[in-house]
Amino acid sequence: MRCLGLLFFLVCVVTSARAYHVLCVFPIPSRSHNSLGKGIVDALLGAGHEVTWVTPYPPSELAKGLKIVDVSATVSISKTVDMHEQRNSNTGVSFVKALAENITRVSLATPALQQAIVQGKYDAVITESFFNDAEAGYGAVLQVPWILMSSIAMMPQLEAIVDEVRSVTTIPLLFNNAPTPMGFWDRLKNIFLHSAMVISDWLDRPKTVAFYESLFAPLAAARGVALPPFEEALYNVSVLFVNSHPAFAPPLSLPPNVVEIAGYHIDPKTPPLPKDLQHILDSSPQGVVYFSMGSVLKSSKLSEQTRRELLDVFGSIPQTVLWKFEEDLQDLPKNVHIRSWMPQSSILAHPNMKVFITHGGLLSILETLHYGVPILAVPVFGDQPSNANSAVRNGFAKSIEYKPDMAKDMKVALNEMLSDDSYYKRARYLSKIFGDKLVPPAKLISHYVKVAIETNGAYHLRSKSLLYPWYQRWLVDIIAALLLVCFAVYLVARRVLCYLYTSVTSGGCNRSVKVKKN
Repeated sequence: MRCLGLLFFLVCVVTSARAYHVLCVFPIPSRSHNSLGKGIVDALLGAGHEVTWVTPYPPSELAKGLKIVDVSATVSISKTVDMHEQRNSNTGVSFVKALAENITRVSLATPALQQAIVQGKYDAVITESFFNDAEAGYGAVLQVPWILMSSIAMMPQLEAIVDEVRSVTTIPLLFNNAPTPMGFWDRLKNIFLHSAMVISDWLDRPKTVAFYESLFAPLAAARGVALPPFEEALYNVSVLFVNSHPAFAPPLSLPPNVVEIAGYHIDPKTPPLPKDLQHILDSSPQGVVYFSMGSVLKSSKLSEQTRRELLDVFGSIPQTVLWKFEEDLQDLPKNVHIRSWMPQSSILAHPNMKVFITHGGLLSILETLHYGVPILAVPVFGDQPSNANSAVRNGFAKSIEYKPDMAKDMKVALNEMLSDDSYYKRARYLSKIFGDKLVPPAKLISHYVKVAIETNGAYHLRSKSLLYPWYQRWLVDIIAALLLVCFAVYLVARRVLCYLYTSVTSGGCNRSVKVKKN
């Protein structure tokens, strides 16, 4: 009997921990975006699920349960765009939309991805939100729960597809450098920017629908299913993961199927430093300054004069400087060390870290929050200026303009941060808030993916706001009914008053009085 009981228990455990097969589509040719995809993949693999990962950067070794769809053809797209050029760093949303469409087009032209969509069997699909609503077609063709991942905090365009847009009047938009609460002009600017984007999306909608149908209709036909209308596919988000946390982004009222998972890409077990870097950081009693402009912005693209001026600044401080630089540099100051690659998390985790000089990418910001390191931001494009401004307002950062002669500003800001420990104390305080999580983000990811699959879409978590047409959500019908009632009351009251007046005067409200002429 005891053996039978044990066998029954094991069967229950196995059946309750069923493994699912999830398609993860992250084709953006950027190392930071690839890190976001890897974080999702690792969370699912850690929970025992099978994953097919669409990525432009295939890993050298495959983990158990992982299949790769190589879309490295998209890497050629990123090579044509140099973000060091002023014309590219100041591009608007239309440029990013065109880039996103091109990435989707090239990735879906890959035979391996086409085969995975047409022949693969999945329980859910996860895609990254990147300025291209047409990618709702992945969930539409596969007819499984569609889970959306946003690499940045919640914004109105995402609110609009899962709930009512509520943040415009209270939270500054990505391109609106305003404090919270906003003043009159900042709120007016917010509404203007949001309205401009809504109108732009509305004007682009026919093009987006045509793009959606041209890419996914053939795949749906090959799979033997009918492609749903675009609007139906777009608003069919089961779960939305957003890369944000109240320690950095303003808190919002979110429906239950929107889950904040900031920091999920950070390995909970920080990898050890290489021996040479471990020795350098351990031997730096004055502290360490780490300088990296990320994977897209390469320090080697800086002009020779800018490099020399920056080296003069770094050589003038007593701290050790680690600079992620992709080429050899001659005549380095004794306290400056360069490497073409730096283990960023492991460096930031070292107790001798004092300041992180960064371009202000969100992943770098979140890593500094995790490890409690103040930053000197040098933002260039995209969400970087907004991230930098938010970090400055949160008190753990300073920001300077990215320009050829930025060394002078960097020297002033760096000396201030190294001599004033308030930035470090604030970073440590926010790090405590950021790390105070009841459930690790990786657990949230695997849990909500499981919920979406087992409930066939997590409809019980979705906001009911989108079940109503816009005129009902904005109370247009209620207001019209109230106005109609008020008008009816006015007419009745007028008739009653007219009747009373007639009874008293024995005249009429509209009858003219005849005057007898002499």
